[in-house]
Amino acid sequence: MPREIAAPLKLPNVSTDPGDADAGCMWYRTNTAEYFGDDGLAGRKLKIGPFGNVPVVFSTKWHSLPAYGAPSAVAVVLNRAYAIPFWPGRSTTITGVAAEVTVLGVGNLRAGLYTASPATGAPNTLIADWGTVATGVAGVKTWTVSQAVRPVLYWLVLAQQGLVALSLRSRDTWDPIVSDDTPVLNANRNTYYRDTGFGGAFPASFGTPDGSVQGPSAMLQLT
Repeated sequence: MPREIAAPLKLPNVSTDPGDADAGCMWYRTNTAEYFGDDGLAGRKLKIGPFGNVPVVFSTKWHSLPAYGAPSAVAVVLNRAYAIPFWPGRSTTITGVAAEVTVLGVGNLRAGLYTASPATGAPNTLIADWGTVATGVAGVKTWTVSQAVRPVLYWLVLAQQGLVALSLRSRDTWDPIVSDDTPVLNANRNTYYRDTGFGGAFPASFGTPDGSVQGPSAMLQLT
């Protein structure tokens, strides 16, 4: 018969998968913040969670946000912050950020990272402002960074700041993490946006999103 556990269950904390586990055993990997279980079969152990929208982290490789959808491009609004959901499947470190300018514009593209609100999941508090890269020449733009992250929801934020609007690489897809005020079924919604306070250094609080839209895509190097 199932039994109620009267106190929080404490799993074994390990840094490598145990070699002597039996079917039904569970453990917590302290080095990656992942939970695993054993089904009694040979091979890779079963991951119980978390998963997120980047469930597999390949160290030093570049990972797409959004993770799917055909490549396209979007004309971005000046000084508008586009928040892209990022939820890694394990603890890792962001060591690089990339976005692609498809139609150049005079100005700079700024990148940063925000937490997610515990209540709504929307962008919340600034973690890092990684500064700007010039957008006067089309092509892939990169930031070299070092930011440790947990397997929880974050928001990668991009904002074009300057005099002339431009176009950035995007993906024709929706993202289930991004929601809308009304039932829009004929357009892609994969970023939240905010039009106030993003003309310079990113503010400490993202503020309430002004809406959702198909925004730019990006890539993160995770190590």
